[in-house]
Amino acid sequence: MVITKTTPLYLPQGLLFLFFLFGFTHLAAQPGRFLLVGGGNEKNGVASWSTPAYRWAGEGRKVAIVGYSTGTLAPYFIQQCGALRAKEFAIASYDSANSQATYDTLTSYDVIFFRGGDQYDYYSLYRNTKLQEAVYDVYMRGGTICGTSAGMHILSSVVFTAKNGTAYPYSCIENPNNYYVTLADDFMNFFPGFLFDTHFAERGRFGRLVGFMANYSLNKGEAVTGLGMDDMTCMTVDEQGLGTVYGTGCANLYKSGSNYSLNGTKLLADTVQIIQLLHGSTFNFQTGQISYAGLDHQMSTNGLEETGNYTILASGSNLVSDNQAMLNDLVNNSGLQKAVILVLTGDQNLADAYKGKLMELGAEQVNIFVLNMEYGNDAELGNQINQATKILFLKNWFILFSSFMSTPNGKLLQKQIKRDNMITAFIGEDARLAGKTVIDNYLALYASYYGELSFGKGLSLLNHTVLMPDTYLNTDVFENTATAVPYAMARDSLKYGIWLTNHNYMKYTPVAGKATLTGYGTAPVMILANAGTQAGFSSHTASGSTGTKPRMVAGFEHLNLSLIDYTTPYLMGNVYSSGINTLGNKNPLVISPDPVQDELTMRWNSTGYDWEILGLPGTRLLKGKSGTEQESVDISLFKPGVYLLKVHNKKNNESRVLKFVKK
Repeated sequence: MVITKTTPLYLPQGLLFLFFLFGFTHLAAQPGRFLLVGGGNEKNGVASWSTPAYRWAGEGRKVAIVGYSTGTLAPYFIQQCGALRAKEFAIASYDSANSQATYDTLTSYDVIFFRGGDQYDYYSLYRNTKLQEAVYDVYMRGGTICGTSAGMHILSSVVFTAKNGTAYPYSCIENPNNYYVTLADDFMNFFPGFLFDTHFAERGRFGRLVGFMANYSLNKGEAVTGLGMDDMTCMTVDEQGLGTVYGTGCANLYKSGSNYSLNGTKLLADTVQIIQLLHGSTFNFQTGQISYAGLDHQMSTNGLEETGNYTILASGSNLVSDNQAMLNDLVNNSGLQKAVILVLTGDQNLADAYKGKLMELGAEQVNIFVLNMEYGNDAELGNQINQATKILFLKNWFILFSSFMSTPNGKLLQKQIKRDNMITAFIGEDARLAGKTVIDNYLALYASYYGELSFGKGLSLLNHTVLMPDTYLNTDVFENTATAVPYAMARDSLKYGIWLTNHNYMKYTPVAGKATLTGYGTAPVMILANAGTQAGFSSHTASGSTGTKPRMVAGFEHLNLSLIDYTTPYLMGNVYSSGINTLGNKNPLVISPDPVQDELTMRWNSTGYDWEILGLPGTRLLKGKSGTEQESVDISLFKPGVYLLKVHNKKNNESRVLKFVKK
């Protein structure tokens, strides 16, 4: 018997996420069970990431471990997991897989476990064979089918076969139809409508899974749901279809149905819904019900939006050769071409190289200052900052940069970059500075895995956002760049996370009163938005020991991932004037004190003006009319937070808007 695509073993994907939102319908139980493993080394010990789930699968049962070579998993099943018997089988040819002897042997076992390796060997050697028939028959009589790494890949209805070799995430977002994306839907099909991926966090495969899903949707006209399993993480699926997560990372559910499109070969996606399930969480493949263990961090991102009335450019690479398009945008498409560009850097030699390129592109004057404590009180730098309309940040060491920002010139710089119509650009690693939270130490090997990422305070030009440059810089930091963004979003209750690569840059700018984000380059800009209220952090280590730090992986109730470029603008909020005195503004609005404790005093060189105080969503909270230039208002009953003061003089139709903080 061969399992066909129409075998109705699980809920068809088209209905699955409707159950996420609108409840569920009871479906019949299934005969067998599954163990889905994202890969990674099994660990001894009753509290390890693997032992409880592997014991669930093998205790008191006969376990057949299948691959095209043998390994050392059999002793683990017997000694750690209580298997009655366990044996390794190397089945390395189609003839061997299709023999009656193989069928007879495998059907004498209760558990069939597909080891890791190359899933194309499994697909090409085991498809339409007696081995496949044996797997189906063991399952139908109540047995357990398991797979780790490549062995998990082959259990979904849509399979990445790796026929032409592995597919990397950066190539999948730049071209989901690239040579290495080989999908098939004619193998095991135990999970109709699903596509599995493994080693998800370790190898930064979130971009790859979206590329696979898009490929299938664009070429087959069918939506598919992705399940990306982190390494050293697994899911048991019982006879009722209830999947329970074990381990150090997440089971990542990627909802299908997004409107995928291509700009050239570049992948664009409006919204891919993501659920990240931590250890102890459950997902029922039959009903769609979910329980969220470990998601104990409550947050609300409703009403959070980016409001800055200025332009931000940010790239994902430090190299001059990767940044020519963004530099041209800075010189020729953002503000006046003749404007002086002030370069603030921690690397004079690299800044000189960038200055040469900026001048080559048409800049008339480029001034370079190395940011350190010596320049914290430098009068010339202060004058340059005060006059600047274009500032470029380049290769600043975060610790030194943070120290500089506490100086008088640092404080002046913080105000200057938030002036209306200001243009600020960030090269590569410095892109992190544009957000509220800066992720540091992300270039260190295994920093996320060992819990060694560090976090600091950014410039908050994007006040609810974290930015990650160098995404997919090299395989050593794939996990760091992939996991740090949602981790920071959970840690600091942020609304947005942005991934940048060495093949793109982003541009944030006001368009018709909207805070608009676009992307440029051969890779799309990837934006993660927190649309839920619950998040949490991995607390289960590989060995189960409390003496080591858990990896820096976050779970989420609901995230939305979008892949954008300049043809698909992404709206991040409504733009408001900063109210900060810009060059040529001779009539500023001033608030004191700021932050405000109980009484706000406004001062504007205008008489008889109307004023109103708004919440950030735009809700009017107070209003009045001032007969003099200065007016005081009691706001002691306001909740702590950020508000807007708006003033308007009807006589000359002049207005100002200024943000302030209530303590």
